[in-house]
Amino acid sequence: MWNFIDFTRNSLYVSVAILRIAAYIQQTREIAADPRTAYIPREQWDDFDPQLIAEGLFAAANVFSTLKLVHLFSINPHLGPLQISLGRMVIDIVKFFFIYSLVLFAFACGLNQLLWYFAEMEKRKCYHLPGGLPDWENNGDACMKWRRFGNLFESSQSLFWASFGGVGIDSFELTGIKSYTRFWGLLMFGSYSVINVIVLLNLLIAMMSNSYAMIDEHSDTEWKFARTRLWMSYFEESSTLPPPFNIFPTPKLLFKTLGLRKKDKLRRMSSKRKERQEKERDYRYTAVMRALVWRYVSAMHRQAEENPVTEDDINEVKGEISAAKCELL
Repeated sequence: MWNFIDFTRNSLYVSVAILRIAAYIQQTREIAADPRTAYIPREQWDDFDPQLIAEGLFAAANVFSTLKLVHLFSINPHLGPLQISLGRMVIDIVKFFFIYSLVLFAFACGLNQLLWYFAEMEKRKCYHLPGGLPDWENNGDACMKWRRFGNLFESSQSLFWASFGGVGIDSFELTGIKSYTRFWGLLMFGSYSVINVIVLLNLLIAMMSNSYAMIDEHSDTEWKFARTRLWMSYFEESSTLPPPFNIFPTPKLLFKTLGLRKKDKLRRMSSKRKERQEKERDYRYTAVMRALVWRYVSAMHRQAEENPVTEDDINEVKGEISAAKCELL
């Protein structure tokens, strides 16, 4: 997962650099053609100006860069197990968002189909000034309401923010709307609120609680493994420089490409020495694996001694024996 975050972050930074270069070239051409364009205020820029897109991507890249610090929590004995548990619960969150997205899209389609005409009337009421400019001073409420259900995308956004209290029932007070249409709109909006807040949200809490209870039993072991893996990542053979600086060639890469380093190493090392080193490495690996297996068996044996056999365990064994007899007969 961290590799994916690093790749996304680096891709965003590269995109920011490209977009800013494109914005500089575009602005240079526009200023050369018309010097007055050098002083256009930001609020009059195009919605998809390369500079604005670059700023948005740069903000997202900063978020990913800060989240990278969570990876270092694996070292801390207090935050490490918590980080492992949260990482395992991501699967539950993804499952929940699949269901939530389906419910959100379904109600967005219904409300958009029901209220698009009245939202268009609010839009005409807002943009009645010469040149199609919005009248924020006299019709500011209409300029806000028409976006709620103007299209499918805006309807989806409105329902999403309604989960956090950002959209209320006053959004259904549209120009020219009939009482029957308003009733059906409020009914659909209320049904969405009940399904989302009462059903789906509690379902997510139950799923995360169940997963956390299952993971918490082995969180200490998982944390130690993750901590050791993080330590080993600093000792293993990898690039000299961290990404994205590893795209620049280094003397090590140059020698490795030409084969000089490999030839010199083979020249100094005889075949007998290589065989001896391989045997020593295999012996160390076998010894470590034997020690790990012995530690695991000892831990299981100690746990079995601490938790003696109960009547339920005996009944469970009897049931398994009876089931095996029935299968054999």
